[in-house]
Amino acid sequence: MTTILITGANRGLGLGLTRSYAEQEGTSIIACCRSPVDAEELHALSAEKGSIQIEALDVADEQSIAQLGERLTGRPIDILINNAGIFGKNPPATTGFTDQTFGKSDFEADWIAPFRTNVIGPMKIVESLIENIAASHEKKVVIVTSIIGSISSAHGFMFGYAASKAAANMTAKNLSVALKPQKIIVNPLHPGYVKTDMSGEGADIDVVESISGMRAQIDSMTMEKTGCFLSYDGNDLPW
Repeated sequence: MTTILITGANRGLGLGLTRSYAEQEGTSIIACCRSPVDAEELHALSAEKGSIQIEALDVADEQSIAQLGERLTGRPIDILINNAGIFGKNPPATTGFTDQTFGKSDFEADWIAPFRTNVIGPMKIVESLIENIAASHEKKVVIVTSIIGSISSAHGFMFGYAASKAAANMTAKNLSVALKPQKIIVNPLHPGYVKTDMSGEGADIDVVESISGMRAQIDSMTMEKTGCFLSYDGNDLPW
């Protein structure tokens, strides 16, 4: 049995990943979200498939992360997908790309909150679940990030979000080095510019296409490529 833990599993890419993996025989999914009581689609999927365990997790809350670790003590986790992430107070779906431009910095909403969720959260989750990952067969950690976090792709806007994704990339790279002696594979993964509640309908690809590519990349993760910045379409991305 392969066990996969997915954060932010109640919508968008997280729900898509949960739905996709639930179709795979011999897979057990731990689907995490902030408010399980409100996750109607996730509950419906769980009732249909029966292989999904729904857990409360706020990735911006260190106590919530620690409590999840306690609840999962002794359970191997083959693939940890740190998917939960935020843009800031006004994502592109609602404002286009007019927010987070120079002169409009909201330090709490557009800088501190994304760093707490997109960077510190995944780091603390890996720390909390390291024994679970080490005890598994596949030993894979994914941090869903973005090409926006590539220094070479700076656009002159999305300041806080881009900085948080660059920091998430560095966190993944550092984890790949620190955890290599335990044969744990860590990769940052760009899902593409996807049509979600964050990006809006003007994005390039839909969730199904992104999930298909992401799963192919996760399946092919190896120690030889641990720490590489991967893209859903099979390319290695520049830092």
